[in-house]
Parts: sequence; C-alpha cells; structure tokens
Amino acid sequence: MASYTQITPEEAEEILSLYGKNSVNQLTPLSLGISNSNYRVDLKSETVLLKISNDKNQLQLADEQQILFYLHQRGYPFSLKPISLMNGSLVYTYGKYFGVLYPFVPGIPPGPSDFTCREVGAALARLHSLSHDPVEMQKLRPHEAVGYGPKEIRDYVFSSACPEDYREAFNFFFPDKLEQFLSVNFEKGIIHGDLYYDNTLFDNNQLSTVLDFEQAGIGEYILDLGISLSGTCLEKGRIISPLVKSYLAGYESIRPLSAEEKKHLDDSIILGLMSISLWRIKRFKERNLNPMMENSYRDLIVRARDYHLMRQMEK
Repeated sequence: MASYTQITPEEAEEILSLYGKNSVNQLTPLSLGISNSNYRVDLKSETVLLKISNDKNQLQLADEQQILFYLHQRGYPFSLKPISLMNGSLVYTYGKYFGVLYPFVPGIPPGPSDFTCREVGAALARLHSLSHDPVEMQKLRPHEAVGYGPKEIRDYVFSSACPEDYREAFNFFFPDKLEQFLSVNFEKGIIHGDLYYDNTLFDNNQLSTVLDFEQAGIGEYILDLGISLSGTCLEKGRIISPLVKSYLAGYESIRPLSAEEKKHLDDSIILGLMSISLWRIKRFKERNLNPMMENSYRDLIVRARDYHLMRQMEK
C-alpha cells in the first residue's frame, strides 16, 4: 500500500517523544501493509518502524501487541518485539492517530521459490511448536476475533450477506458443508493467520523476520498451514505441487503433521483461500476500505478452483 496517513517529521518527533526518543534525522514512508501506514524513522542512535493504524481499532491493536510480547517471552525468534511507551503501554495515541513502534529490521521480501517455501514452512512450524503457558494463553484472543476459521466461513455462506459466487464455490469444494473437517479435534495454539511469503523479510538469504501478526490468535494449526501454503507456494499466481512439497519439507523438519492433518491438508489449503477471500469481502466489499479491490476476493476463489483441479488430475 501507499501510506494512507501522511505525517511530518515534526509529528513523528512528537509521537516518538512518548517513548522517550527524539532527534528524528529522516522520515521515510514504506509501502508495506494494508491496514497501516508505515514509516522508517532514522534517529540519532537507532532506526525504528513507526506504524499508524488505518483499519484496526485500539483494542485489536493492543491484543496483537500482547501476542507479540508473549511470543518474545516464549522465545520465538522471527517476530518483532513491540517497543513500550514511557508509561508502559504498547499502543500510542497522538491526536486522532494511534499505532505502535518496533525496532527497524533490515531485509527484503523474497520471491516464491523452493528455498523460500522451505524457510517459511520451517518458520511457521517453529511457531506451532512453541511450548505454551496455559495461564497466559487464556489472556490471548482467539483467531476468530480477527480472522475467519472453518465455522465462520460456513456460517457466512448461510447468511444473506454472502455473495453468490462465494457460496457456489463453498458448496462446490465442500458438499458435506465441512461436517468431516469440523468433526476433527485439530491441535491448537497461536497461529499467524496470514503468513504469505511477502509477510516475511530475508536478510543474507535467510529468513530473518515474520511480519504482520494482525490476524494472529489462538486457532487450529491446520488452518494456519493451509493459509500459508495457499499464499506462498505460487508460480504465476497458481499453487503448484513442487513448491507445496518444498514447504512441507521445511515444516515437517520441525513439526511432523499428524495423520488427520495430512488427511485434510488439501481441504486446509482451500479453506485458507476461502478465509482470506472472506477477509477481503469484509474489508473491500462490505466496508469499502479500498473500492479498487472490491472484487479481489474472486482471485482467491479462482486460485482455489485451479488448485482443486490440479489435485484431481494428480490423483
């Protein structure tokens, strides 16, 4: 995205003063993210990433920072640790603006490749393999608070708001209305919810950072895997089996899949596409966040149909 919210170096200086930081040398808009305006801020002795929220409310933003802070405590190496304000809060408020601050991490988004897929797969598996504190986990939001799981997708299909082409696609892919999938008690934990390859940074040809935990929460690992596979294992916009195999090789080098997860892997990829498609419907069609993307959800339905056809031919 281009920056939705334009701020001056003076305004950035005032925001950073809430963190006890000053002396802005340079303010550079960054074209990263859909829900935020992002700025690289070069200070006298450090560089930080200043984010201004354009979509989430303050509670959603605070919940996201709570997850990131928890992941830092649990030793996940790829997430950013939010910087605290002088009052200890993780979310700043400045006039009509609110947002967060992170250390600036060097790196560039990768292109899709076997190497990228293995690296992203391994990074997601490490997230899914964390040892959790049951008490602290109860304080974290469910994924459904910000994203769409299988039950939410099915409920939406039965609602009057659902576009007919989305409903038709769901009924085509899941003639049993997801009864089999929903009957399985899949393993749960913290999921990213949107780990496409372009939500990562690579530095010196190694994955250094996983970005954009905006849809993170407690959810089923199989859904998270399906979402990530559906947006990472791409060649010319289509999911291809060789890249899926590379991704799974990276993932299973850290966390082997269960028999039930393997059985429902294809379904999880289709659900991943339906989940992000519904996310686009809610923001771009119903809320009109970006009129140019009103029908972009259809691109993911087409990708799902292409994947379904490819798998039918391979079988």
